[in-house]
Amino acid sequence: MKTKIFFLSIILLLFSATVFAQKQSASAVVESFYKFHRARERTFNAGEVNLHKKWFTAELNRLFQNELKREKEYLKKNPGNKPFFGDGFALTPLEECTGGGKSFKNVLKVGSETIRKSVAIVEIKFSEPKPCGSAELTKYKIELVKSKNVWLINDLIYADGKRLSEDLKRAEY
Repeated sequence: MKTKIFFLSIILLLFSATVFAQKQSASAVVESFYKFHRARERTFNAGEVNLHKKWFTAELNRLFQNELKREKEYLKKNPGNKPFFGDGFALTPLEECTGGGKSFKNVLKVGSETIRKSVAIVEIKFSEPKPCGSAELTKYKIELVKSKNVWLINDLIYADGKRLSEDLKRAEY
């Protein structure tokens, strides 16, 4: 009897987690992604790409995997050079704010959300933390696609309108 109750509890817990995940808004997915991403190393490598992939569409994952292969080939031919994503994932502006011997992360604010059918655009803003002046640094837009009732990140649109996918599809390394 206790075993049946235990298994029933697990099934209900898994079901409720699935239902919750399906009802997350695009903005909530972006917040969740950046909370995870900003707690990690900025390093662009196979391990980090793999850990991030649950938030990305299959196409964006494919582009990242292709970039890892290109980077490996580039570094073989150009040892000691900095690869294209040498500063890490291009999902946040560089965080180089220091004050009083401490290093501070930029402040992230998730803004407006626009949804058209199965595509959402979520605006995000990065600004300096208070010890560094609080100036707004940049605004990005995150493009998400609804796949199997779940929002997935499909692209990042920089402040100048260029896209991360364009960087990943560039002809030359």
